[in-house]
Amino acid sequence: MTSEIISFYKDKTVFMTGGTGLLGKVVVEKLLRATDVKRIYFLVRTKRGEKMEARFESWKKDQVFEVLLNKKPLVLEKMTPISGDCCAPDLGISDADRRILAAEVQVLIHGAASVRFEEPLEQAVVINTRAMRLLESFVHVSTTFSNCVVHQIQERFYPEHLTCPVDKVLDLQNSVSSETFEKMAPALIGKFPNTYTYTKALGEQVIQEEAKGLPVGIFRPAIIFHSRQCKMGDAARLIAMIFATAYGFVHLMLVNLKVNAPIVPADYCVNVSR
Repeated sequence: MTSEIISFYKDKTVFMTGGTGLLGKVVVEKLLRATDVKRIYFLVRTKRGEKMEARFESWKKDQVFEVLLNKKPLVLEKMTPISGDCCAPDLGISDADRRILAAEVQVLIHGAASVRFEEPLEQAVVINTRAMRLLESFVHVSTTFSNCVVHQIQERFYPEHLTCPVDKVLDLQNSVSSETFEKMAPALIGKFPNTYTYTKALGEQVIQEEAKGLPVGIFRPAIIFHSRQCKMGDAARLIAMIFATAYGFVHLMLVNLKVNAPIVPADYCVNVSR
């Protein structure tokens, strides 16, 4: 029996942000391996002086795609990088590229985010909140911790835990200096432990306010680790941590022995989010 998901993606054109991150790569691998998707456009920004084209070539050599390329050697020809930046107005996408996306894309997957817990509030707002206003119908990858101030999280929005509506926060970020905005951070963040969780909660409120009537889905994964079916991606980070501890580079780690780490395999996340 043909899966409804496989049928849905047949001959579809997808645009995604966050395609260069761990979850994004696994999403791409899954779409190219399991569906007959027509094309995938994905946003790529210049990083540390490395241009989009160079990053794309490096991206194609990632370990995530090894098994896929053995079976479908030419499948990455379906990938088209789009130069842009979630921090820039209109995602930093050129007029020509915007026209292409508007004419061809049926599915949007928004997975780009700053995952630095102590990112300056202004930068976190730009990446995790403001970019949400620039998209339409899509799957938004949020986080389990976007509502960490709630003991038992349900499948609903929680605007009541925000000290200030998202519109006012964005207006403040536009109207005051960076220094003033950072001084306001403690009052704005309120009960949230850091700027990451706070701005992801704001991003969800953008969807609640501005995506009414649109086919939008929010996915809240926990800590994403390597795939269960294929040990790739972040497995190297775990191995690096083990070696760093064994060789004495890491002497102390702050942990709570009474709780379990909320870790979820990347391939499980992909199966849910797509």
